[in-house]
Amino acid sequence: MPEIFRFSPLLIVTAVATELQDAFGRWIELPVAQLPVGQLVSVSPQIVVLVTGVGAVRAAAATTLTLSRQSFAALLHAGVGGAYPDAQLRVGDVVVALSECDPQAGIVTPDGYRDLGGLGFPLTDDVPNRLVFDTPWADWVARQAAPAPRVPFATVQCCSGTDADAATMASRAAAAVENMEGLAVAWTARQFGVPYAALRAISNVTGDRHRQQWNFPAACAALARTLNAILDALAAESDPGCS
Repeated sequence: MPEIFRFSPLLIVTAVATELQDAFGRWIELPVAQLPVGQLVSVSPQIVVLVTGVGAVRAAAATTLTLSRQSFAALLHAGVGGAYPDAQLRVGDVVVALSECDPQAGIVTPDGYRDLGGLGFPLTDDVPNRLVFDTPWADWVARQAAPAPRVPFATVQCCSGTDADAATMASRAAAAVENMEGLAVAWTARQFGVPYAALRAISNVTGDRHRQQWNFPAACAALARTLNAILDALAAESDPGCS
C-alpha cells in the first residue's frame, strides 16, 4: 500500500492543532500556510497536516480548498472523539473508522426519523446516509493501528450531552463513536478520488454532561502513539531499500 506515496504526499487532517501536537514534537517550528479556511502545516515533503477548524462546514471547506490545490496520495483523518455509553470503550482508547454516518441529517416525523436517503437525497447512489471505508488504504491503516478496534463512527453537529441524545444518535447511526467532522472530510475526499481512513482517540464518554469524565491529554497522547506507529510503518515500507 505505501507504494501510492511514491509521487504524492500524505494529507493528515485534524480539527484543532492540539489534537496532533503530541505526535510532532517540533510543531511550533513547522512552516504554516494560512488558507481562507484552515491552515496547512508542512511536516516533511511526504507529510502535510491540514487543520480545518471545528465542525463539518469548516472541515468540508478546508478539505476542498486543499485537495483542489495539490495532489495527495491518501488522506488520514486523526483526532479525538466521544464514545457512546454502550460501546464498551474507555477514555484513552484508540479506534479506527469502519464507516461514517450522519444521524442528524434528514427529518423527524410522527412516524420516526428518516435519513437523507429516505428523503430522496442519498449521499451516494448506493449508500443513503453512510460511507464505508473498505479500500486498501483504510485496511492498511487498520492493520498498523492494531489492536485498535475498527468501529462505525457518527458525525454530528450537536454533540450528545444527555443520556437520551447519546442513545438516540448511537441507535440511528449504529455507531460506537461520535465526532464533528468525519463524514464531511470523508465525502469530500471521495469526490476528489483520494483514499480516506480515520482514527480517533476517546476523550470522553457521551451522555449527561455533568457526569462526563474528560481526559483530553490522555486521548491526545494515545492518538500520538498510534499515529507515530502508522507513520513509522509508512516510512519503513516506502523505503526503496526494503524488499
